Amino acid sequence: MEKNSQASDIHWMERALELARNGLGLCSPNPVVGCVILDSAGNLAGEGWHEYDQLDHAEVVAIRNAGIKARGGTAYVTLEPCNHTGRTGPCSEALIAAG
Repeated sequence: MEKNSQASDIHWMERALELARNGLGLCSPNPVVGCVILDSAGNLAGEGWHEYDQLDHAEVVAIRNAGIKARGGTAYVTLEPCNHTGRTGPCSEALIAAG
């Protein structure tokens, strides 16, 4: 699949939505969220979802799964990353730190 094409964007966002559904009924009061991270070449590097309340959010799980391959990549997230510290740290900062 061509990197950064509209078809690619749709494919990866659909995958992120599919992942988010894994948290239905489990992560309340938080929303269900899925995240896919591609490496800099556009290949799947990591994915995750918000599994349970008070556990890592989808972005942090996906970053951990991607490891160093996240640097320079693209994140597809079904909800804007949080930017505050509550029971977990801000996902926006985790994405920035991952590069």
